[in-house]
Amino acid sequence: MNKGFVFDQNKCVGCHACVVACQIENGGDQHIPWREISTFNSYHHPKLPSFHYSLACNHCEHASCMESCPALAYTIDDDLNTIIHHPDRCIGCKYCTWACPYDAPKYVESNGIVEKCTACLHRLEKNLKPACAHLCPTGALDFKDIEIKNHKRLSGYTEANLGARIDIIRLRKQRAPISALQLDKSEEVQFIQLEKNKPGDKINIKKEWVLVFFTLIIPFLTALATGGALGFFQVDPYVFLSVGVLGSLLSIFHLGKKARVWRAVLNVRSSWLSREVLSYGLFLGLSAIFLFFPEYSIIGFTAAFFGFICSYFADKVYQVVEKTTVLNIHSSSVFLTAILFTTLLTNNYYFALFIMGFKALLYLYRKIYFVIHNRKLRPGFIFFRISLGLVLPLIFWDHSKIGVHSLIFCLIVAGEVIDRIEFYMECSVITPKGQLLKDMLKGLPYLPK
Repeated sequence: MNKGFVFDQNKCVGCHACVVACQIENGGDQHIPWREISTFNSYHHPKLPSFHYSLACNHCEHASCMESCPALAYTIDDDLNTIIHHPDRCIGCKYCTWACPYDAPKYVESNGIVEKCTACLHRLEKNLKPACAHLCPTGALDFKDIEIKNHKRLSGYTEANLGARIDIIRLRKQRAPISALQLDKSEEVQFIQLEKNKPGDKINIKKEWVLVFFTLIIPFLTALATGGALGFFQVDPYVFLSVGVLGSLLSIFHLGKKARVWRAVLNVRSSWLSREVLSYGLFLGLSAIFLFFPEYSIIGFTAAFFGFICSYFADKVYQVVEKTTVLNIHSSSVFLTAILFTTLLTNNYYFALFIMGFKALLYLYRKIYFVIHNRKLRPGFIFFRISLGLVLPLIFWDHSKIGVHSLIFCLIVAGEVIDRIEFYMECSVITPKGQLLKDMLKGLPYLPK
């Protein structure tokens, strides 16, 4: 058996006593509440039940935070099976906050690091329950021996197959009260506008603008390195390295603890972010050697190989976010963009047209999917993405003129920049509050058109 939390949806009244108990017990280490109360149907729609979740870290068997952390800032206590975060190892990359579907790791802007629930390890070592479970006044939250199991089809709870150490006792009545009132369509629309206060996304263009440029620098440099290795052109090593170092600086700028950046490569075994950082460093280093000593062509080809590997890893980093469609590939894929830029710079026009067409199909499919599923569209972005990245390049396509080829490349790059910006604007991380909202809207009789 494993010890873990037991939460009874039927008993929780949303009093926040567990949140307060946690803050009092861990006041010296806690700057942001580690435990949160999330409410399903907080405005009490008459046709839906209203209930609460009290969630913190579930100390999962296969903890996504520990697996994803590039800096090895997480460990597991072998005796008590609690997932422990070590602030002195944290680099503040926030990747664990993306990877955890229970919103357990909390990024503290003032400190530049993450902190999270420890299950009151100091109390567990004394055979005491965590403070939140000990002081719950209704008995809704407890901590004891549990059987780890999946909670599929449980409203508001994300089952991520991580072996979460929590046993949730379902509502006895999965319906609204018998005395529920009827709402007409206009009232239904008004309610949805009130309730649809989507919690702020952890990934957005204002926070991640540096990543937009970094994930475009990778395919651009990969294309240059490949073209240079194949002998299509000579690459100025100083310009190449300046752009490469700029990419490194941009990625470091994103960290809360920049001086600890060296730790980012410590978890190559399981973290896609570590793999991306290490492969980028190898790519840049090998490219530098080749550009200064072009007679060693094998080094040039090896550098190009690591460039494509890095592009692939850059895409895999984002497998922790919600998919925008049912497909596992995005039109702004870094790997596809690396192939596109390479085909353009090496004059492989027909293959370039094929990749452009494939990207265009992925892009149009995503927008049609958004229309069908009532997702937000941005007409201005769509217009410029298609016109700059596809229509105008086809109009000016004439590979016999070098100047026009340069214009085509610039237009396609502009289209790719727009698509990458849209990628970050559409990115969403799974959280309890987001899951509650999603499930609540699915349960309503109709949505506004």
